[in-house]
Formats: sequence, C-alpha cells, structure tokens
Amino acid sequence: MNINDFLSIAIIGAVLSIVIQFIKNKFGMNANMIKLMTILLAVFVGIVYYFLSQTIWWQTILGVLAAASTVYALLLKGSN
Repeated sequence: MNINDFLSIAIIGAVLSIVIQFIKNKFGMNANMIKLMTILLAVFVGIVYYFLSQTIWWQTILGVLAAASTVYALLLKGSN
C-alpha cells in the first residue's frame, strides 16, 4: 500500500461520513441502525474501492475530484 492509497481512503471516508450524516438527519434513525448502516456502507464502499482502484477509471475519478476541489477552493469558495 502506498501513500496514494491512504489519501484515497481518507477521501472516501470523508465522503462516507457526509453521506451517513445526511441519512441520519433525513431519516432520524436510532443509534443502532446508524451503526449497522455505517458498517454495511463501509463494507460496500470498500469493495467498490478495491475493484475500482485496480482500473484506469480510478485515476480519472481522482483527477476529476482533485480538479473540482481546486476550482472550488480557488474560485467558488471566495464568492460565497
């Protein structure tokens, strides 16, 4: 595992946390359901990451995410 894998996992973890928080706020689930959902989503996202990271698509996805975050940080965030 190299440093790019750690960065990718951190990005995916952050996105997964945002998704779980959104679902929690939207549907108002109890703590046990949130824990179960977190585990299931983490396993699912881990499987998807494993298979996508071994394709050329993964580099494209990360490139688009990096470009989008750069444009947002430099151009759009300042205008809010």
